[in-house]
Amino acid sequence: MKILFLTAEVAPFSTVGGLSQVMYFLPRALQEMGHDVRIFSPKYGSIDVKKKEKKWVITTLFEGLKVPLADPLHPDVRGRDQEDYLICNVRWYEGKGDDPHVYLLENHEYYELRANVFGYGDDHVRFALLSKGCLEYFYQQRRREGAKTWWPDMIHGNDWHTGYAVELLRRSNRYKKLFAKTGVVFTVHNFAFQGNFDFRYAPPQDKDTGETELASILSPKLQEQNALMRGIKYSDATNTVSPTHAIEALTPEFSYGLNDVLENARGKLGGILNGLDIEEFDPATDLVIKRRFTQKTFERQRRENKKDLQKTFFLPENDTAPVLISVGRLALQKGWDLLFEVLPHLFQGRPDLQCIVLGSSDQADYRERLLEMKEGYPTQLGLHLRGDFRLPRKMYAGADAIVIPSHFEPGGIVAMEAMRYGCVPIVRRTGGLNDIVKDFDPEKGTGNGFSFSQRDPWVFYASIIEMLTVYKQQTLWYHLVSNCLLSDFSWKHAAKEYEELYRKVVLGRKRAVSETPHPAYEVTA
Repeated sequence: MKILFLTAEVAPFSTVGGLSQVMYFLPRALQEMGHDVRIFSPKYGSIDVKKKEKKWVITTLFEGLKVPLADPLHPDVRGRDQEDYLICNVRWYEGKGDDPHVYLLENHEYYELRANVFGYGDDHVRFALLSKGCLEYFYQQRRREGAKTWWPDMIHGNDWHTGYAVELLRRSNRYKKLFAKTGVVFTVHNFAFQGNFDFRYAPPQDKDTGETELASILSPKLQEQNALMRGIKYSDATNTVSPTHAIEALTPEFSYGLNDVLENARGKLGGILNGLDIEEFDPATDLVIKRRFTQKTFERQRRENKKDLQKTFFLPENDTAPVLISVGRLALQKGWDLLFEVLPHLFQGRPDLQCIVLGSSDQADYRERLLEMKEGYPTQLGLHLRGDFRLPRKMYAGADAIVIPSHFEPGGIVAMEAMRYGCVPIVRRTGGLNDIVKDFDPEKGTGNGFSFSQRDPWVFYASIIEMLTVYKQQTLWYHLVSNCLLSDFSWKHAAKEYEELYRKVVLGRKRAVSETPHPAYEVTA
């Protein structure tokens, strides 16, 4: 298939959150499977094509692309002049080998003059321009080159930034017939972000239903239109980043006000678990950790890594002491209300137990509580209260278990990373964590971690005690660690699931267009 990804960020060109990493690995995994994959994203000012060390050969593909502010066939814009357009260029990165080709939409005002990818008051304008610029490029290329134009069988949008494109593909008089046979998949990485507006507090009379026509790019009305909701509403299939989170999203707690929309979309809603970069996170080759190891050599090497970790955090060096870690933001979402309740009791009951915490927070009270706890248990608690990209791997490679008592966790990538290094997860069953962690069964020798369901500190405490009980039995514990190391979370699994989804969607589009034409596919003259 010919697959086009539309995204606000893609590594290595623009990297802010996890989306950029997904857009780096998933397209490559699909390309390795034989698909023809391309990516469309903005060319931000931070993308410096002149720096030789970047090794980015970026050329101009289309200069002077006129992107209409509104549908040219809309009555309100007929007869106006060319000021109803924004001028863009389309730049081109030609991928080598399994690297996909990348289109970069260039606009001086909305991308190149901005130091950041996100966080501006006109982000809705910037990403509506991305959405329409992508479709307009293919529209004009088809007019220029006809059937010779590279044309996607599948367009895969990601998060609210591309919800505008999903709607335009199915409702715009300019694009809907041209893309009638092209399937549209829409992935929601976080339901909390629905646009450049807090839709939860909009008055009922102003609530966006998705039925009104999408406003012009520069219209004030655009900001009040829910791009995420419209992407869900008009896509052929919508998915989240784990099967469990797709089910959770149907509940008021996790839908962020989109209950009705998601209920109506239930038949096309699913979840596909993200993968892990197994080359970057590989204990056999990782130069960050003190002793590299494999599934066959981990027993001695992980003990050495534990002592190195204890030394790093000024804790007593004891390779038999159980070491727990917490990696991630210090936030209520991550279950810190449970951790604050449980940790003092663990320290008091098990003087040999150590815990190391890495994470940053905007909440001063969380930091203060941890610093106070550090004063009370200086030989048991290690802290690094700021972000770090290298330190987590040292922690994974040396610690015995990672605690992730999250209130919600759509993907759960940290659990995958930890298990890749033989660090046993103790998690609350939510989102991707529910799909990643299977409870260890000592009799059968199956499973790769421990879990609990209730938001109760004592149920969480019991899971940790269960882990410590298994830890005392060395043979059993090593078997559990081996299970973690053998867990396969490579991107090839996610790619196969997406391939199957794409085929179903494309087949459905072709049948819908050829066998049962729908008024939505008719073009207004």
